Amino acid sequence: MTHQYRQSWTVAKKLDLVKELNSTDFEIVAPERSSPINSVVEMVVPPLVGQVAASDMMRLLEILNRDDIRRVAVCGEGGIGKTTLAMNLNNTLRINSPNSFDIVIWVQGSRSLDLSTIQSQIAKRIHLKVEAGDTTHSIASGILERLKLRTKILLILDDVWENIDLDAVGIPSRDPCCTVLITTRSLDVCKHMAVNLSFRLDLMNEEDAWKLFVESVGPVVHSDGIESLARKMAASCHGLPLAIKTLGNSMRGVSLIELWQNAHRTWRCSSRLFSYIEQEVFQHLALSYYSLPSKDLKQCFLYCSLYPESFSINVGELIQCWVSDGLIIENLTVEETFKYGLALIKSLEYLGLYLDAAEGTVKMHVIFRELAIRLSQREKLLGFHSQSNPPSYKIPNKSSKRVSFMCCKIKNLQTFPEFSQLTVLFLQDNPIKKIPDEFFHKHKYIRVLNLSKTQITFLPPSFRCLSELRSLFLRDCPIEELPPLVSLGKLVVLDLSGTRIKALPEWLGSLKSLKELDLSCTHFLARIRTGSISGLLSLETLNMSCSAFNWNLRAADQGTTLDELLRLDQLSSLHIRLDSVEFLKFASSWLKKLTRFDIQISLGSHDSHHHVAKHNEKRLVLRGVNFLQEDLNDLLHKTGSLDMLACVGMSQRHWLSLSSLTSLNLSHCDVVTHLISNKRSSPGMFLNLQHLVLDHLQKLEIIVEGTIPRGKCFRNLKTIQVSDCPMLKGVVSHAMLCHVKNLEEIKASGCENMSCIIDSGDHEETLPSLRVLEIHNMANLRSICVGTSVCPALQRIEVSCCPELQELPLSISNISSLKEIRGEIKWWDNLRWENDDAKNMFLQYFQANPRENCSRKRKYE
Repeated sequence: MTHQYRQSWTVAKKLDLVKELNSTDFEIVAPERSSPINSVVEMVVPPLVGQVAASDMMRLLEILNRDDIRRVAVCGEGGIGKTTLAMNLNNTLRINSPNSFDIVIWVQGSRSLDLSTIQSQIAKRIHLKVEAGDTTHSIASGILERLKLRTKILLILDDVWENIDLDAVGIPSRDPCCTVLITTRSLDVCKHMAVNLSFRLDLMNEEDAWKLFVESVGPVVHSDGIESLARKMAASCHGLPLAIKTLGNSMRGVSLIELWQNAHRTWRCSSRLFSYIEQEVFQHLALSYYSLPSKDLKQCFLYCSLYPESFSINVGELIQCWVSDGLIIENLTVEETFKYGLALIKSLEYLGLYLDAAEGTVKMHVIFRELAIRLSQREKLLGFHSQSNPPSYKIPNKSSKRVSFMCCKIKNLQTFPEFSQLTVLFLQDNPIKKIPDEFFHKHKYIRVLNLSKTQITFLPPSFRCLSELRSLFLRDCPIEELPPLVSLGKLVVLDLSGTRIKALPEWLGSLKSLKELDLSCTHFLARIRTGSISGLLSLETLNMSCSAFNWNLRAADQGTTLDELLRLDQLSSLHIRLDSVEFLKFASSWLKKLTRFDIQISLGSHDSHHHVAKHNEKRLVLRGVNFLQEDLNDLLHKTGSLDMLACVGMSQRHWLSLSSLTSLNLSHCDVVTHLISNKRSSPGMFLNLQHLVLDHLQKLEIIVEGTIPRGKCFRNLKTIQVSDCPMLKGVVSHAMLCHVKNLEEIKASGCENMSCIIDSGDHEETLPSLRVLEIHNMANLRSICVGTSVCPALQRIEVSCCPELQELPLSISNISSLKEIRGEIKWWDNLRWENDDAKNMFLQYFQANPRENCSRKRKYE
């Protein structure tokens, strides 16, 4: 009893600090870090094919190295490969010529590109903070001030349709330090932008075109009877790369000669569909559309034409729209629907009709978007109407079924003619303040309505007429209150994220078909009426991350209690913030059935920086929890991602329960001295762990203490990030080294007593997968490796404010993989090398960081 009393007393003292910590706005994930700006951001792009493309690349590199040329244009028709060439150039400058330019800035253009969009992209690239009220003039001044600090700049403007005033943007275009490269279809653009040199891309010759076609189709192209047809089809593309790849992708893996014969016949007939100047392009691209196996898949392809050029489309929202519009069967669960929709997207990506973009998004190539618009105009029965050149705003015709006016700068919404067939209406990203009272009386059959990022503060009375509505998106609208919408009995998706809604009304519980409710970032939500949640019998997904609403087990002034959640038998995905762990113990068995959760235990206000869990992730965030007093083993066993801030009382049995864990973040847990020791280890500990973050652990001395038996421990670990752990002597100890053979990234910052990063002892050890080393603010760091450690796969090393570090773990074997070394010039000059030849060999990879104030803490992004 005495021992338990003392232990509890110690824990109580530690918990006294939690109140102070809770008054600070900590981020739950690792602290935000502001890393230096990379000179070149590598882009995902297919390699260039053929001698002509290689010649164009060499020519472009030579031109960019000339001092007498400041503006260069790459011209050519749509689909000829201008963007592919420019993206490959970008990557080449990163890999092979790291000292050519101090910074390369990529701006993605489109037909609707405007000054503010260009400035926004550049500001993001150079880490320039832009406030909501900043004018284009003030932003231009900020951009100019930042760029003038650079010695040599390359600005790449891709897909330019009209003259751009570079001075108005803030580009020092007349300064000898600045070179501008544009890609465009228009010679007028070249003239108006006063380019010094322009060259048109040549079409592929017959040999290169055939090579590209074979790469796209695969080895089946060489089969008997197929090759002759294939050569005819490839030759008919007249050397246009996009047409060749699209045609090839549509026939990839097709081995039946009858299907090739039919495709050839279809291609020959498709030419009459187009009477435009570029019909020789579109007649080939259209074959991919006509070869799609189902009408639904064709409509899914056309659907993306409703979004603006180069727009990153959220995959989850796109699938929600497809389901609500009847393109995907409705009687699937949310999870099943997502998987089915994702399979459709991957099919379209495989054929080259969609572009894989940032995580969770897709894009449509500008040529394919134009193709989709033309096809939808021809096939009027499908009824797609999209503004191809915002901010124009034309009233669609009466046959339109799916209408998009995204980003058209509409302030006053006009009354449309009566649309008896309208099922989809996109009005998002417009400064609309009011919808006419009678507007929806004429559009009773709308199934998908998106009003996100408009300025409406209320919904009109006619909104109640939308009895067929399936998806309603009001994201980031300043709306504060919902009118009674009991008539929306078929509503499946309701997105109120980022709104100013203050209370959820009781009638919400009458929406018996609702499957997905998004209340994330509802910072004003204070009350949820009793019955409004428990009545949602079909609800499968509830997202309340970063919401101000405070859930309680017992009845309180805010209305509903956590009991209402327990009545949702269909719920499979939950994002929620709680003020205690009591609910987790109370509902442990209920939580186990969830396929995805993101639960944050956090005393105090909502955290606006809360990291959103990835799809299918089970994430638990604990803040100020005493594990000696709480039994969370069952829940921990199911958790995939765990964040602990200012927690105490973790013991071996808790660590052993984390068998499913893939991500662990420990922050401000001052009692932690080590993570694993030979006295309390198991070969299966952290079996699935991939990402480890250790932040502000004041007593952490070592991650793995002593020698632990070889087993499966840490075998899947990919990244380690440590920051502000003053007692930590190293990141990867000798005992740990043999267990982390799959480690890819090490990031360390602010560990003032750390003398080395990797300790391999007396034996030569290899980290075969290590690609990235980032080290900042380590005043006493003297070496990266103690002993002989081999890191053959290193691609990037970044060092700042480490004055005692004088050696790098590099040898001749690193030449094939290394891409970049970043650091201060003074630090680089003081590095010790085996000889001058070695230093000169690696000099080509060095990029100088701007001079920094090492007294401030660096922060990772």
